[in-house]
Amino acid sequence: MKLEDYINQVDIEEIYKTVLDLEGPKYPLDNWEALEKAADYIKEKLESYGVETEFQEFYLDGFKKPFKNVIGYIGDRSKPAVLLGSHYDTVRHSPGANDNLSAVAVSLETARILSKLDNPPSVIIAVFTLEEGHPTIRKYLEDYLQKNGWLDHQNRLLSHEYFKINKKVSKLLSEEWKKSKDSIVTRLNVIRSENKDTFTNKELAFTDALIDVYTKHFAKSKIGSKLSTFVVGSSLYLQKAQKENIQIEYVINYDCLGWISNQENSQKSLPITEDMKPLLQFHKTELGSTVGNFIGIMGEKNSKPQLDKFMKYCEDPDSDIPYFGLYIPYEFDVIYNNLIDTLRSDHAPFWEEGIPGIFISDTANFRSPYYHTGADTSNRINYEVLKKITTVTLKTILQ
Repeated sequence: MKLEDYINQVDIEEIYKTVLDLEGPKYPLDNWEALEKAADYIKEKLESYGVETEFQEFYLDGFKKPFKNVIGYIGDRSKPAVLLGSHYDTVRHSPGANDNLSAVAVSLETARILSKLDNPPSVIIAVFTLEEGHPTIRKYLEDYLQKNGWLDHQNRLLSHEYFKINKKVSKLLSEEWKKSKDSIVTRLNVIRSENKDTFTNKELAFTDALIDVYTKHFAKSKIGSKLSTFVVGSSLYLQKAQKENIQIEYVINYDCLGWISNQENSQKSLPITEDMKPLLQFHKTELGSTVGNFIGIMGEKNSKPQLDKFMKYCEDPDSDIPYFGLYIPYEFDVIYNNLIDTLRSDHAPFWEEGIPGIFISDTANFRSPYYHTGADTSNRINYEVLKKITTVTLKTILQ
């Protein structure tokens, strides 16, 4: 068959079924069985396509059972591979249909089509866990606050006073983050020092509790990069790849793909600075658009060929996906200190190591009020766009 014949086999029903089957909260502290069941489902589905698949299991302090990345290998494993990244865990209480089952569905459908080729290219389908944060730190923090009477066993703050204190300290942490990307322990100590004469005793006690937990458990939980408190699964897979000399040519990582709307005021303002404007490229949208009908496609200094290629295929008549493209020609530390929003997913550890990669997203919290809520459900996704993104991915890999 010709390449077009394979691409024409992309099946929107397969994409829809994956989202529907996996929909539901998969938060490690609350939904362990659902997390396990999802990993099994993804592995079994890849294996049903004939894809060589494995679990990468790893243990974290405070948990007796392992967490699992699901890794599928297509083509010649001795050659540098394109890695397709997504994550299957969710935040607390969220069904995670768009964040990030939309991406898992695109990855699996891409794998299904690639598996039909007689001589497929080298591709790694990497479906990561724990993108949403490091559960050890959260577990110890919640245990500590429960023990000291701040939280109940549903992790709700036990008084309005505690609610206000938590909100106040969280706001200060956010403000300190904008000033400095130091560790959370350093930032908390700065907050305590600067406010020791104005904080109430309970505000000081709460801040001390946070410092105590992060000081005791951050080091033993740390993965070894600036990204150590989130993107856990992808960081650990990268360590495995480096140890086993698994060669990665470049990465395509997806996170939140399906919140697409043609309505006015469906898109919030993006954090675009003046110096970023010359690095932007648009197709059927524009800077400052309040219509959320586009996807974002971002690449760093090593990734311009892949960025240009993906954008080009988005403009094909059979795809025609509105997008904004952002080329970021900077070293990782510059991106980390100035453009942290571009690092909020599983491509970040690869960028940190200088591995080319592009990040594709509908802009998540800048697009939808359903982000990280119980309303992130399968009925709110545009599946036609997911099909088009799958088509563009296949063209990018195969042509």
